[in-house]
Amino acid sequence: MPKLSFIEAETRTRMGRLPELRREALQQALVGLCETHWQELRGPEPATPLAHALWSAPPPLAELFVDLHVSGDARLTDMLDGLRSVQALALLVLAEIERGDAEGVHIAYEAMMAFDTPAAGRIYGKRIVAALRGALPLPARHRHAREPLWKALAAVVAHTGRHDTRALIAVIHLLAAAPGDSEPLGDDALAPLRAALDAVGVRFRALEDDTVRFELHGRAHAPISLKRLQDLLAEIRQARLA
Repeated sequence: MPKLSFIEAETRTRMGRLPELRREALQQALVGLCETHWQELRGPEPATPLAHALWSAPPPLAELFVDLHVSGDARLTDMLDGLRSVQALALLVLAEIERGDAEGVHIAYEAMMAFDTPAAGRIYGKRIVAALRGALPLPARHRHAREPLWKALAAVVAHTGRHDTRALIAVIHLLAAAPGDSEPLGDDALAPLRAALDAVGVRFRALEDDTVRFELHGRAHAPISLKRLQDLLAEIRQARLA
């Protein structure tokens, strides 16, 4: 992915000359609408642990914007008032920069670049809509598909439909807890996920201090950084959306 300084420069070029007051007001309104849309998409609070973990972890702002755009949401149309989707996504890139969310920045930039070309934007939009609803399959092959940790993360993506770090962290915390603690209601969704991870020999033990501890085939593996986990997840995301 490009460096943050390059992303910011590219973003400001695509944003165009918006008066500062309008930019700030529109950026705040866009963020608010995306957050509201997530509350609408996720529905009522679920009782089971895995569903609740995902319910509590909002997707990146740009994905929610794309879903609103593809559905032709009247609130978004009225809010943009003739502004192009590329410009709106540029505002979300800047919003994520201000929040300090590196993954959010890169995903908003990815979406902005996709929507720079109408045909590419339509394809990208359809895939994001499918992904948010758990209907986007994983690719059959990938250059890292033999790596156990890649396989483990791919299993989490396949079972949850989510490919963002916020959701992944929530699920890893759940998987690292003792089964008796994390599954008091008999969460049927966790059993097949644990079985899929067992099949590739990976068992998550803890995620703390930006470090992930896990076992590989029953033995403690050298801990990896959260950044490494994010990089693998980004590769899975790219393969899934390609």
